[in-house]
Amino acid sequence: MRSTLNARSAIIAEEPKGALFLLRRYGHQAIFGIKLSEPLEQPNSKPTVLLLNPDFGRAGEADWHRVFQWEADEWCVSFGTDWIIQPDFATSALSEINDPQPGACLTIGPPGIHFRAAPGEGFRASYRHFIHVDTLDLVKDLGNSSFHLTGYRIFLNREDWDNGRAPIYQHGV
Repeated sequence: MRSTLNARSAIIAEEPKGALFLLRRYGHQAIFGIKLSEPLEQPNSKPTVLLLNPDFGRAGEADWHRVFQWEADEWCVSFGTDWIIQPDFATSALSEINDPQPGACLTIGPPGIHFRAAPGEGFRASYRHFIHVDTLDLVKDLGNSSFHLTGYRIFLNREDWDNGRAPIYQHGV
């Protein structure tokens, strides 16, 4: 027998870069995230993570993704690194060049598609961050040649997407 859900309980520090995970803490909503770095790459031994739906954003700001340096020993549900993203590309949702809509969550820049993120704890608040969806490299500026999208879906793997299964997570769709 095989489960249709590829998931396991894991410590964030022990998961590889690129792992899609889910946190549940303190009675808040479930928070999806992606591990961006190993703990040893950071001066405080915390991994860098991208939280896709943080429920503790700053008052008066857009519902951005957030980049944090997270506790290495936090337990999560890990879905591994085989996930894929399907941007919700519609010409009506595409921004004018370098003029993002309030709900823009993805950016199409010269190097490809990026998650748009605001800095969380441990990062300078004066910068927006962009995380390339393929390499997960963090970039602080894409220049003035970017277009923006308002939604996407994440599937656990290519097979789920090919077979029309529901996404594990969606944003702005």
